[in-house]
Amino acid sequence: MTDLRKLIYGDSSDPRIELEELFGSDGAHRLAAAQEWGRGVIHDAGLTADQQVHVIRALRRAEPRLSLKPATFLAAQLARLPRAARALRG
Repeated sequence: MTDLRKLIYGDSSDPRIELEELFGSDGAHRLAAAQEWGRGVIHDAGLTADQQVHVIRALRRAEPRLSLKPATFLAAQLARLPRAARALRG
């Protein structure tokens, strides 16, 4: 029933909470672990962070527990990172 409520009333949950639950937090930067993992997924899939839809799909395939809203949020964060930071992994 929770999903139906989200569809009717909108999902106001913070996607960062789910990302922290899945990937932990290093304290200084709450999303650092998720971003590092995401950069690795993008690199392994042969994608660039600018390919938003493909990145979201790759993230969700790599981690099935990741729901759409946090995956979209993470993909947007990765696309905003400077190219040098994105290339650290590859």
